[in-house]
Amino acid sequence: MALSTTAQQGFDPGYHLLKSGSFVQDKNFYCFTLLEEVSTAKMAVAQDAELSTLLKNIKTRIVSAVNACPFPFEMDCTLPPFYFTASEKEQVGTRLKNLAQKNPAIQQLIANHIRPSGVFIKYAAQKDDEMLVSIWNEACNGLEHIIDTYAKGKRGRYPNIDSVNYNVKSDDYKRVVLSVAQSVQDDAPTMELFFQPMLDLALTLMDINNRDEAARHEPMEQLDNKKAFDYISEIKWDRYKYATILVLGAGPDKENIPLSASGKMRIKVAARNYHNGLAPLIILSGGYVHPYQTPFCEATEMKKALIELYGVPERAIIIDPHARHTTTNFRNAARIMFRYGIPTDKMSLCTTAFDHIIYCTDPKWQFDERNRKELGYLPYQFFERISRNDIEFKPVITSLHADPLDPLDP
Repeated sequence: MALSTTAQQGFDPGYHLLKSGSFVQDKNFYCFTLLEEVSTAKMAVAQDAELSTLLKNIKTRIVSAVNACPFPFEMDCTLPPFYFTASEKEQVGTRLKNLAQKNPAIQQLIANHIRPSGVFIKYAAQKDDEMLVSIWNEACNGLEHIIDTYAKGKRGRYPNIDSVNYNVKSDDYKRVVLSVAQSVQDDAPTMELFFQPMLDLALTLMDINNRDEAARHEPMEQLDNKKAFDYISEIKWDRYKYATILVLGAGPDKENIPLSASGKMRIKVAARNYHNGLAPLIILSGGYVHPYQTPFCEATEMKKALIELYGVPERAIIIDPHARHTTTNFRNAARIMFRYGIPTDKMSLCTTAFDHIIYCTDPKWQFDERNRKELGYLPYQFFERISRNDIEFKPVITSLHADPLDPLDP
């Protein structure tokens, strides 16, 4: 069956994302999930002579490094064998490019999954072989970033939120990292694909640091957002001026406080807009942000208050429990709108504190520049500011692109 023009350009709304059993993996490294779950593509990569030899070499050097580490253990002893060298990274790109040009299974993977998924939409204008190389380079950089952050203590994009939970210079944590490497070594004999040792190491490091934020609340359309997701097909959109009301989260600065004062005021304004009939849906965006390792999710707490204090029905509330900055507030809301089938050609309304609106729209605060720097694009198109708390916007489809350099909310 021929793909629609939209799918060929980078997104098919009817596409269903495959699952590996790990939402953290699927959201950060969907390309690896596809290579593991699509049997024909898996076979094509596993049987490639150069990639198979590379995997054998990686397994061999991991075993040698892990077994040779002296005590007291230093991370520079064991971690380097897991990384791809610059020449190996280039070699993988060359082989994947060749497979994209000549192997029907990889060509079908690109046509039936990679392009229509939307996950790699930033590369949609590239030829298939070039696109696959770009995806590989991005994924490899993402793996390196996770290991650098959660084994070596490198600063993440939001270091006050994303950082490693332990003292990476302590002997205790060094021994834990060695145990992780030993675990990968033990599992390596069953690995069939060149990226699996490094992927296993990265995901395990995230796990021991309790960095499952990307997986929390998933699958949202079957859990927290189910009532709203089911309601969307019933909505008469022409009855409303706006498709959604997006509320930007604001985390408290103190522990044991579930919802900040600013958050309370933002949902009060949003509830008024909803009850005035401006839109049929409210999107609440904000994850586990402040203070560090807080047990409270901004979006979840705002949802509770909207229902309990303002009588907004649950079916009218969609949560994004992952965003950790205003940039990803807009990006994640855009993703939800495209994937849930909410009209994206219809204007939406962003409701937040008056000073937050100024931050988003006044050029002197350089919010557009921050989006371009961190995301590589603007996830929104702003229109009129209709009050001190509200601005009109439309979502941008590039927001569907997954970013493994932000592993808690890719």
